[in-house]
Amino acid sequence: MFERYKIAKGVHTLVRSVRRQADIPTQKVQVMQEIYLKKHPELYAEAEQNQLRYYLQAVAYKFHIANLSLEQLWALSEDKRGKLFYALENGLDRLDVSDDELLAICFAFEGFLFQATSFLDFYMLYICILLKSDHQGSISKDKFFKALDRVSRDPDQFLADKANRVHTYFAEHVFAEATNGWLVPDNWGTLLRSLRNKIAHRDRIRPSFESDETLLGEVLLNWPTLQGITYDRFCQYIQNGMFTLFTEVAPLLYDLEWHPGPYRRGMWGEGD
Repeated sequence: MFERYKIAKGVHTLVRSVRRQADIPTQKVQVMQEIYLKKHPELYAEAEQNQLRYYLQAVAYKFHIANLSLEQLWALSEDKRGKLFYALENGLDRLDVSDDELLAICFAFEGFLFQATSFLDFYMLYICILLKSDHQGSISKDKFFKALDRVSRDPDQFLADKANRVHTYFAEHVFAEATNGWLVPDNWGTLLRSLRNKIAHRDRIRPSFESDETLLGEVLLNWPTLQGITYDRFCQYIQNGMFTLFTEVAPLLYDLEWHPGPYRRGMWGEGD
């Protein structure tokens, strides 16, 4: 019972910690959506507005869940880094990961990949609904781009322009071709989907231990890596792309400037 109490307490602490950060972009996007819907009541029937709210709430939920896994990875990583002085005192030149530690790391890593991919899928579905693309069913990169192309050919220039701009953004900053190496800033969506499919259809991603990260220049952090990048830093890279979707795509969708920092009532003149 005491072990379960400690686990529950840790989970509650994790949720509170993540909410302080994850609530910031999701709350602002939801406010921006409401302002947009209020400005364009002629575009969406009440049922469509409710559907948009539902899907955007799902996007926010997936963003929160992915961030829980990311925070778990950072906590495990920082806990290991905290053992530096033990290594120095005992003359160790590397901090190895035990089997139990590896299991915890893979648990958080694979959870992040699944939830981050689900976040991306729901956001693309949400955009299809907002732009009235008539897309039905599951989503993929090709289906998403085809849906945007249909809207861009629509005589309603207002939504067509939005579809064109969103198409360009996703093509250049989410699903770009990786011509200069495995990990480039603009192909995070392609990479995320590829890794998620590997763990969905195989037993797991086999980690390598090729990290060259050293602590105080003396002790090697022998943590599981992808192409030499530790799992925590890799997932942070993906999460940065997820956050940027909010900051750079929301203005394209809602015709509102993104304001940094926590949400404050009246940021876009709402409630005046």
